[in-house]
Amino acid sequence: MRVLFICKANWYRSQMAEAIYNHLTNSHDASSVGARVGEKDEPEGRILSDLFSDKSFFFNVLEAHGLNVRSNYTKKLLPEMLNQYDAVVSMAEEPYAPDFLKNDARVIWWDVKDGGDTTLESMTAKYNEIETLVRKLISSYSS
Repeated sequence: MRVLFICKANWYRSQMAEAIYNHLTNSHDASSVGARVGEKDEPEGRILSDLFSDKSFFFNVLEAHGLNVRSNYTKKLLPEMLNQYDAVVSMAEEPYAPDFLKNDARVIWWDVKDGGDTTLESMTAKYNEIETLVRKLISSYSS
C-alpha cells in the first residue's frame, strides 16, 4: 500500500511517519510532504540534518529505533499527489492545510500536534504516538 504522510513543514512528523511505515512494512511505499513547503519562508529541498543539530532528540529517538532520516529533504505537497497513493494521512493543522486537502474525503486526519523536540521524553512520546497510529493504519489496510 502506498501512503503519503503530510504535516505542516515536512520537518519531522511526516518524516517520522514515513520512516516508521517503511521500516514496519520493509518497503519504500511511504512518502512524506509538507503543506507549507514551497512558501517564501519555507523553501523546498531543505536537508533535515541542516534543520536539526546533531544532538537533536528527533534524530536520537529515530536512530535508537534503527531509522536514519538525516539526509532526507523537505518536499512540497501538490494536488496531483493525492491520486498517486492508496492512503493519504494529514497531520497539517487547519490554518496550514490547503483547500484541496481539506475538501478531499479520502484524506485521513491525525491529530498529532507540532512540536516535541524539546526533551528526550517529549520526542519519545511523539515517536510512540506516531508509531501507534502507523501500526493501526497498516492493520486497517491488511485486514
